[in-house]
Amino acid sequence: MSEENKKSMEDFALERVKPEDRKGWVSLAAVQTGLFICVPSLLLGAILSASMPLWQALAAGIIGYLLTILISFFLGMQGADLGIPSAVITCSTFGTKGARILISSLLAISMIGWFGINCNVCGEAFSNLMHIATGVEIPVSISSIAWGVIMLLSAVFGMNALKKLDSVSIPLLVIIMVLGTVMAFRKFGSAGLAVEVEQSMTMMQGIGLSFSFTAVAAVTCSDITRFQKSRKETIKSTFWGILPAAIFTLVLGILMTKVAADYDISSVLATVGLPFLGIIVLILATWTTNSLNAYSAGLDVVMTFNLPDNKRKLATLVTGLVGIVLAVLGILGHIESFLSLLSYVFSAMGGVMMADYWIVGKGKPESWHRVEGFNWTGILSTIIAIAIAAFVVKVDYSGLLWGLIVYLIVEKFIPSKSRELDGTVE
Repeated sequence: MSEENKKSMEDFALERVKPEDRKGWVSLAAVQTGLFICVPSLLLGAILSASMPLWQALAAGIIGYLLTILISFFLGMQGADLGIPSAVITCSTFGTKGARILISSLLAISMIGWFGINCNVCGEAFSNLMHIATGVEIPVSISSIAWGVIMLLSAVFGMNALKKLDSVSIPLLVIIMVLGTVMAFRKFGSAGLAVEVEQSMTMMQGIGLSFSFTAVAAVTCSDITRFQKSRKETIKSTFWGILPAAIFTLVLGILMTKVAADYDISSVLATVGLPFLGIIVLILATWTTNSLNAYSAGLDVVMTFNLPDNKRKLATLVTGLVGIVLAVLGILGHIESFLSLLSYVFSAMGGVMMADYWIVGKGKPESWHRVEGFNWTGILSTIIAIAIAAFVVKVDYSGLLWGLIVYLIVEKFIPSKSRELDGTVE
C-alpha cells in the first residue's frame, strides 16, 4: 500500500479526535446527507402516502425528521465537544462495563444486521435490473457479496473515504433522481396525485414511523460529529446535511408512489427505459448509507471486545464480512423484526444520555469522565424507559422523552457516578 493510502486509512477508533484531524462542516454534512438519500427514505414516503392524505403524509415525515435533527443536535454537539464516538460517550452514562457489555454489543448487532440486510436488498435489485437491462442472470448471492465487499472497503478506509464518496455520489444521485421523476410524470401523468387515500394511520403514528426510520442514526450521530470543530459547525452540518436530503427523498417517495405506483426510483427508471441509470442510483443510494453502518459497527466491536484503537480497520472488515455471510445465508430475514425492536432500546438510551450530559453535567465537556464498572443509574433508567415506551405507551420514539424524565427522577434517589467529576476529558 502506498504512503498516501496509508495516511488516508483511519487508524483511531475510540481515542479522542485531535484538533488537526477535525473537518469542515460542509464535508461532514455530505456524509450525513448520504444517510438519507437511500431506498428506505423513499419507502417512508411510500408508506405515508399510502396511509394518509398527501399533505398529512408530507407533514408527518417532515416533523419526524425534525425530531431526528433535534436529538442529533444535542448528541452531536456532545460528540464534537468530546471528540469521541457514541460507544465511548456511553462510558459515563452506563459505566465502562455497561457501555461495553450492554450498549456497544447491541449497537454492533444492529449495525451488522442492517449492513447485511442492505447488502441483500442491493444484490437482489442489482441482479433484477441487470436482467432487465442486458438479459444476463446474476445470482443474487454473487451480487450481494460483490457489492457488500465494495461498500465495506470504503468503511474500512474510514471517514475520509466516506467523505470523498459522498462528495461525488450525492450530486449525481440528485440529478438522476430528478430526471427519473420528470420522466415518470411524462410516462404516467399526474392523475395519481389526485387519487383519494383512505386514512389508515394517524398523524402521530406517521411522525413516529418517520422518526423510527432514523432513530439509530440520531443516537449514534457522534460517530460522525466527533470530527467537527465546534458546536456551531455541528448544528450547521446536522441541519443542512439532514433536512434537505430527508425532504427530497420523502417527496420523491411520495411522488413515485402516487404517480408510478412504485416508490423505488431505480425500478421506475427501469420502467421508463433507463435501467442503467436505475442501477447507478440503486448502487450509490445503498452505498452511501450502508458504508456508515459498517463503519459504526466496527467502532462498536472495538469497544465491545476492548480492542486496541489500531484494530478499527480489522474490526470493520470482520463485522462487514459477518453481515455479508448472514445476508447470503438468508438468516437476516428472520431477525429483521428483532432489529426493529431495538429502536425501543436506542430511543430510551438517547434520552438518558442527553439528561446525563446536558442536565446533570450541565453540558460542560470538562465534567465528562468515564465511570468504571457499571453506572446503575443510567442502566436502571434505560430499562424503566424501555418498559414504559414498549408496554405502556407502545411507541418506540417516546423512549427518548421517558429516558430523559426517568433518569432525572432516578438520579435524585441514586446519584449517578457521572457526578463524581474529575475535571478531565479522556
